Amino acid sequence: MPTLQPHRKAGTLQGIILIFIFMMPMMAIVALMPVVPAIAEHFNYMPNIMTWAPLVLSAPGLCIALVSPYAGFLVDKFGRKKILIITLFLYGLGGIAPFFINQFPALMAGRLVLGVGEAFVMTIGNVLLGDYFSGDQRAKWLMIQGIVAPAFGTSMLSISGRLANISWQYPFLMYAVAFVIAIAAWAFLFEPQREVIVQKIKSTVKIPTKSIIRFCLITLSASSIYFVYTLQFSLALDEMGIKDKAMIGDISAVASIAVPVGSIIFKFISKKPVAFQLLIVAALIGIGLTGIGIGHGKQSAMIFAFIQQMGCGMTIPVLIAWGLNSLPAEFRGRGMGFWSSAFFLGQFISPFIVTGVRQVAGTLLHTFAVFGIVCIILGLINFFATKKTSTAVVSD
Repeated sequence: MPTLQPHRKAGTLQGIILIFIFMMPMMAIVALMPVVPAIAEHFNYMPNIMTWAPLVLSAPGLCIALVSPYAGFLVDKFGRKKILIITLFLYGLGGIAPFFINQFPALMAGRLVLGVGEAFVMTIGNVLLGDYFSGDQRAKWLMIQGIVAPAFGTSMLSISGRLANISWQYPFLMYAVAFVIAIAAWAFLFEPQREVIVQKIKSTVKIPTKSIIRFCLITLSASSIYFVYTLQFSLALDEMGIKDKAMIGDISAVASIAVPVGSIIFKFISKKPVAFQLLIVAALIGIGLTGIGIGHGKQSAMIFAFIQQMGCGMTIPVLIAWGLNSLPAEFRGRGMGFWSSAFFLGQFISPFIVTGVRQVAGTLLHTFAVFGIVCIILGLINFFATKKTSTAVVSD
């Protein structure tokens, strides 16, 4: 059980470090988005490589789906900081490992190691956000996260595309940034005050199972659609005839500029009912995916990708705020662990769903359109089904 310490208030420095911690799950995928065609080309002798190549990006999601609930239990019981530092180093080691290997099974093993580290990093980052900040401050840092993410993502995409032109292995070196973040976390983060542990022993409060199940089911559905773009967009551009890896990275980078717009929209509607927030998310992502699927050429793809990325900029802040504001503090680790599990299970299964839909739709672009229409329909169903019972996202 963690040692109690005098109360310490989090400030800007802790918020900034949390922002970089939140970048780690995004980096796990974004840093390799332009590399998928190169991986598919390098391992073209493998059967079904067009399914396996996107799984290089999404494989960590399986680890997160399996490990996150356990991670949440551990951080509720033993604390946040030490486990965070250890798992940031694990993330970094798994991330850079494929630079030194040239076999597909070993490549996937490195991605799974990264995934285990990411499960803890993602869960602890969300829990610390709830521990350190509340109300408008929490919404502010979620918005800042969304504003910073495009700049970080843009640089990752651009650098990755250029490194991939040298070799498919070079982009994996970017994961070494996790070691720097681990050192910063050791130096400047602190273990939150742990009176809640003592209160939990005596508390009769039970974990809100029904709320968590609904929360996780919606998260799973949203995630499986959210990652269609993230995991498949470079292949969709390739299907359009855009082959240059640097150009793929640049198009993705320009579209990612829309992410902070979505985050700012979230800040303005953060006190509206959750069902309304989710409807806006579904409309933006749905219109974007549909437009990519039925449009033609680089310009059309960029415009609709921009719309889709606005929805993506809202998605994670909406879901995290919903979870943190509705979970009792004594169950925050476990609740956000289950959230991470649902979100990244959606990441892992997304390529399989895309493969199944593509077999019916005929092409990847048609598959994008199908997912876009389904996304809009699901958003409308959720809005009208929960319109009377949804509550506004308010500070705890």
